[in-house]
Amino acid sequence: MVCAQVRDYLQTQGLKVPAEEVQMAMLAVQSVLELAQAEIDMSILWYEENGFSLAQIFGLNTEALRQMHPTDLFTANNNSAYTLRQLYLALDSISSRHHNDTFALYLYEANDEAGQLYRLLARGSNLPVKLECEQQQVQQYLFVRTASTGWLNQVNNVQQWLADGSLIGEQVNASQLAVPVTNEQGQVLGVLYTAHQHNNAITEAELIDWTALAIVITPLLQNLQNASTAFIKG
Repeated sequence: MVCAQVRDYLQTQGLKVPAEEVQMAMLAVQSVLELAQAEIDMSILWYEENGFSLAQIFGLNTEALRQMHPTDLFTANNNSAYTLRQLYLALDSISSRHHNDTFALYLYEANDEAGQLYRLLARGSNLPVKLECEQQQVQQYLFVRTASTGWLNQVNNVQQWLADGSLIGEQVNASQLAVPVTNEQGQVLGVLYTAHQHNNAITEAELIDWTALAIVITPLLQNLQNASTAFIKG
């Protein structure tokens, strides 16, 4: 039996992939999130770049970042440090399996204007750390378009999108995928972004895996969004 969460997500996004396979992929994602262990350089997770410090938007200091003790990710709501660590391992696992040249996870913060994206995790291309979701950014960055619309976007040939004006600006990858992470009300919490350097590289198996990850991490992105919003407004 396909769970309602999977069915609703696939119908909303218009995805024609086997729901049963998405559900199976979700189990694999949950295992990685809950069990995976690996050493990760602190500067990779909690980067400082162009005057931006990821730790600052969660109100964390250096000592807090070292307290990354295992916890029940899906019930704890105050362990941003450990959550980011496990999310990186999950992204790395899928990216390694599908040979992605780039991956990233962005957190979306809504406001009275266009909203903002903060880069939580990334590997590969040098992606912006913070973006206003304005029209020019929507046209240049696929993940901004997904954050603004709530729709999954897949590009199999970037040059064609540039040629017809669907994308503008410098693009460093030929195949791109941006998958929204949304709550039960359909509000965007964040965006998963992944890319390859050659055309037509995104397989159905890869689409299934990134979709499964987007569904599973919904409560984790909600917790991170709550934590960052509380600190920014606090």
